[in-house]
Amino acid sequence: MIKIKGLTTSEDLNGFLDEGTEFQGELRFRDTFRIDGKVKGRIVSENTLIVGENASVDAEIDCGVVSIRGTVTGRVKGRERIELLTGSRVQASLSSPRLVIEEGAFFQGECDMSAAGKASVVPIAAPLRSAGPNRT
Repeated sequence: MIKIKGLTTSEDLNGFLDEGTEFQGELRFRDTFRIDGKVKGRIVSENTLIVGENASVDAEIDCGVVSIRGTVTGRVKGRERIELLTGSRVQASLSSPRLVIEEGAFFQGECDMSAAGKASVVPIAAPLRSAGPNRT
């Protein structure tokens, strides 16, 4: 296992794709996996996927937790939660019981947070910005 400074949790990585690496196809992994390169295809795991700030992912993602700082397009299913962190650019259909969107994240797409996945989908298309305490 690899420990990377800056992980938001105390999780260990069991694999990563570094900057300058390109992968096309289906990626499956155990534990926690980090992407800093380019991926196109499908990503499947019961555990945590970290999309680093320099990553570009165009995929159908189905993971336990999906934590995004980079660019993601496609479909994202987070069985536990999806995190759109500061600096992320996400143009995708999201499906998860919990969604975290930090200030400075960009999200355009659809979001389904229903437990059974059958609730109506609400389209959202706007960058998230804080108005601050004295602005309207």
